Amino acid sequence: MLLSGVAACGLSVTQASAQDAAQTVTLDTLSVEGVGRGPGVAGSEPGGARGAVPGYVAARSVVATKTDTPILETAQSVSVIGRKQIEDANALSINQALRYTPGVTTEQRGGAGSTRLEQFLIRGFNAPVFLDGMALIAGRDANATIDPYRLERIDVIKGPASVLYGQSGPGGIVNLVSKVPRFVQHGEVFVQGGGFNEVRGGVDIGGPIASDVPGLADQFAYRIVGFGWKGDGPVDTTKVERVLINPSVTWRPSSDTSLTVIANYQRDPFSGFYGGFPAVGTVFPRNFGNGIVGRLPVNFYDGDRGIERSDRTQASIQYILDHRVNEHLSFHSAGRYLRTQGDYRSVYSAFSPLNGPNASGPLLPRAVTGTQVDAEAYTMDTNAVMTFDTGFVAHTALLGVDHRSFSTRTLGAPFPATLSLNALAPDYAMPIAFPAFTTASRVDAEQTGVYFQDQAKLDRLVLTLGGRYDVARQTGPTRSFNNGNSTLVRQDAPADAFTGRASLLYLFESGVAPYVSYSQSFEPIVAGRVFDSAFGTVGRVPDPQLSDQYEAGIKYQPPGTDILITAAAFDIRQSNRTTADPARQGFVVQTGQVGVQGVEFEARANLAEGLTLTGGFSLLDARNVRDDGRTLNDLTQQNVALQGRRPVLVPDKTASLLATYRFLDGPMLGLEIGGGVRYLGPSWGDAANTFKVSESVLVDAIASYDLKHFDPTLQGFSVQVNATNLLDETYVSGCNGYTSCYYGLPRTVYATLRYRW
Repeated sequence: MLLSGVAACGLSVTQASAQDAAQTVTLDTLSVEGVGRGPGVAGSEPGGARGAVPGYVAARSVVATKTDTPILETAQSVSVIGRKQIEDANALSINQALRYTPGVTTEQRGGAGSTRLEQFLIRGFNAPVFLDGMALIAGRDANATIDPYRLERIDVIKGPASVLYGQSGPGGIVNLVSKVPRFVQHGEVFVQGGGFNEVRGGVDIGGPIASDVPGLADQFAYRIVGFGWKGDGPVDTTKVERVLINPSVTWRPSSDTSLTVIANYQRDPFSGFYGGFPAVGTVFPRNFGNGIVGRLPVNFYDGDRGIERSDRTQASIQYILDHRVNEHLSFHSAGRYLRTQGDYRSVYSAFSPLNGPNASGPLLPRAVTGTQVDAEAYTMDTNAVMTFDTGFVAHTALLGVDHRSFSTRTLGAPFPATLSLNALAPDYAMPIAFPAFTTASRVDAEQTGVYFQDQAKLDRLVLTLGGRYDVARQTGPTRSFNNGNSTLVRQDAPADAFTGRASLLYLFESGVAPYVSYSQSFEPIVAGRVFDSAFGTVGRVPDPQLSDQYEAGIKYQPPGTDILITAAAFDIRQSNRTTADPARQGFVVQTGQVGVQGVEFEARANLAEGLTLTGGFSLLDARNVRDDGRTLNDLTQQNVALQGRRPVLVPDKTASLLATYRFLDGPMLGLEIGGGVRYLGPSWGDAANTFKVSESVLVDAIASYDLKHFDPTLQGFSVQVNATNLLDETYVSGCNGYTSCYYGLPRTVYATLRYRW
């Protein structure tokens, strides 16, 4: 049995004499959690590599090695966001849950767009999202969106990770970890109100399933997570709605075997706002005419009620199987089938010179577009872990294979100009016709990879070597219809790649662990053709984009404490980027290279005095190291070289600190207060680097109270209030050119009533 929550009982345990031991002692109620007939899903027990995170500090993770490894002994930057941090920050999306993670820049589409998609950067690059170690469908209109309420934790690995996960970006990956059944009866119900006239509620119940059948007692446990969300969107006229049900069951026939099956259904008939505004009117003041000079309000809507649509449905079924053959050999296997459907239509600011640096007047030029997408994915990952010794060296060897098969069917509309919107007197019911779909595509993408890894430990020295070979294929036709004519283009892109990884770490008795590492990643390129006489006039498919990273860092965990401090310096190079072939129209060349150098620092602590905190900072120097391409300078209307310029949406500095303090005695017993500060540094707003988006500083606040300290009959009830952007700062989170800038969220306040048993 595992006893938890002793500190919450207010019991101080000291050495006692034999006479003291004989005395009768009355204790407060203890929270007792049984672990049943064994560990279940490997590492899923509280404090384990996949399990609940105690406070703000996780000690172990599987994200960087796919083995149960202490983070202190992992020679790469890893950040883990646990359930408590997600709840303290009242994260409504994965974007918001990652706000306090150094090196991760969230909400590129603005705070308003963060309710629709998981869009964020890690170390300056777009990052893929995995769920329980398997890739999720990426995209825009039918991508799988995961609500934080169904998650136990979020593990982030920074830097290339293709050795274990296949095609992925150079910045890293985000792995979401599902809640799974526990062999202890538990439950939670919450209701929340606030924000933009929103109401949210959820239920999370589970425990062992009783059985009178001989031999089946204590073998099954269940968990049901349900959630609902309804309210206005963050800008005028928009709405947000969500409902999900996430049941799961675990079969644990012995302490060596565990099988968990998780089902999910989620419906998002309305998904908030996804528009953007011109830089002139957000970053810069605008002359709207009639003597009005200023900026658009944060809740301004640039669309049309008759067109606006973001209707998504997703459903999945997955399994997680763990089996321990003996103390030296174990197997892990997971698989998932996922299907999503999306229907998207929108009117928003057009990519037009009239929205450029010289924009003025009340009229905002707009365009209209939309898609219908149906996607499905089969994913699987199976591996074996063996531990053995060769002389004085202890090995943890990993051998595995994974496969993904993504299929998408898309009907796409063009992006024609439509009626402009008068910002001074907006009409959101204009006679705008939705254009007919003009493209139909069916794209099938597959990847199969075989990977191996050896974590060799000689006393306190840990050497990790890994390699992987991937075979990736993308095929599928896209048919375009225009004026009664049709054309067919095939998107066939084969890509084979070997990626490797090597690291060295030394763990001192003091808890200091310096390390160095090298890692690689690859990403197939599906657009463009490279001229090659061997392939005739059609050319060949571009080689995959390749990335590598050198990282040196140091980790520190004082022995016997719940404190973890990490610092790292890194150099990432992404090569084989395509640009237009200057000598042959219609072809591309692969001479582009982006480089990112930076340093990161992160500290996490659970202190016995009731204080929990996480904080850190990141400094990035990202630029186009080599690029033969050119881009338009909107100010001079001249084409300028991309080489040496910096990418948009990448702030050069970020910093954050989130802390909570729980009163452990006195009249404030039961009260927990906290707050956070987030600094977002300046970023370039256009590819030609002609303007910058200003820095911003945001303040968040938290207060919660355990109501049993007010009235013992309210045992299990708690209230919480969250204020995000407490000072109501108006800020632009980033721009993707003069025509597309995105506001961050204004001040939002939510109140939560929660009951747990």
